[in-house]
Amino acid sequence: MRIPLLLLIFLLLCLQVNAASPDASAEDFYIKAGAGIHLLDLPESSPFIRTNGREEALGFLDHYDGRDDGARVSLTLGKAHGHRFTELRGFRTSYTSRHTREYREDPAPWAEVRTRFQDRHCPPGAAIGECITPHTQRHLLDLIHDDPHVRAVGWIGRIDGGAMPFGSAIFAWGDPVRIRTKREVDFFGLDLVTGKQPEPAARSSASISLGPSYKRLRQDIKTFAYESNRPATINNLTLSEDLDADYYGGAIGTKMNLPLRPDWNLALDSTLGVYYLDADYQGAQRTFISSGTFAMDEVTDYRTNDTRWAVTLSLQTSLIFSYSRNVTFRVGAGMEYLSDVPKMRYAEPGERFGPGDPHSPARIEYSDAFGYFGSIYVEFKGK
Repeated sequence: MRIPLLLLIFLLLCLQVNAASPDASAEDFYIKAGAGIHLLDLPESSPFIRTNGREEALGFLDHYDGRDDGARVSLTLGKAHGHRFTELRGFRTSYTSRHTREYREDPAPWAEVRTRFQDRHCPPGAAIGECITPHTQRHLLDLIHDDPHVRAVGWIGRIDGGAMPFGSAIFAWGDPVRIRTKREVDFFGLDLVTGKQPEPAARSSASISLGPSYKRLRQDIKTFAYESNRPATINNLTLSEDLDADYYGGAIGTKMNLPLRPDWNLALDSTLGVYYLDADYQGAQRTFISSGTFAMDEVTDYRTNDTRWAVTLSLQTSLIFSYSRNVTFRVGAGMEYLSDVPKMRYAEPGERFGPGDPHSPARIEYSDAFGYFGSIYVEFKGK
């Protein structure tokens, strides 16, 4: 894991500010632990497209449902010295989601193509599969290409953009495709901040803090797709993908504390972060076709990465109850906005997936995303 120079500079500044507190007469240590739920609304994508009869990509199937929730845990270790404080705080949330869907197109154009092909190239009573040879397949393709109503759904060719020997996984030739996906998401962050707490004024107080910040968003996606009108072992695609995003940067935060009753307070927190985003993708694909004249069992590995700048904004409100001098409970809810979260695209609209046609390799694109969370916290203070 690389740590940019910016992160080290922030760390040194924090340590210097922390050391420059000779006026502190006492030091208070505190631990704040929280547990709750985190709802992530991430970008959706998948390696599946719709095509016309010429095997040109018309659009994408965003098969993954990016909105899901998981358990959230957080921990803050802090030290207050006078009006200054230093905190090391982190959080983590993870979840696993599964999606199974079936996609099909209008069967009427395909039935018409099959009928015309059988009338011209099949003896009476013969099944269409018995008539497809290396010679007659060209005529079948011509019939498909010439019909403007033919639509197909299926997976892209190779994730590295290479041409398939005889076309891509043929988009089921009008047959339904069933897609099963397992998606594991792991999102965590770590901040080291220092700040100053001014003297309380008008029964309320405010503080400001800054320091280095790091976030990591990991997506592990496993996909299996097959023609559902056949056994799954005949024609299928298996795809295993890792899409990791590392956010290196710094954050500045503000906190307001508003007393409600002697033992009750309302806290409002906001944090703005600026990050250098390093996104990395690794995919392993197996395309297996055993039906028809041509057979294929091919494995493709591909890796790519990309970098850019990103910002985050976090807002949280908490209701605080002081149980004793050293123990505090709070209930909090908030949201976090991420300006750039990576997602994958595997082709360009209009590209062809016919025999020998290369296409664009898998590439990283970006969309914004939101996270919503709620937690219960307990805080312990001591000398």
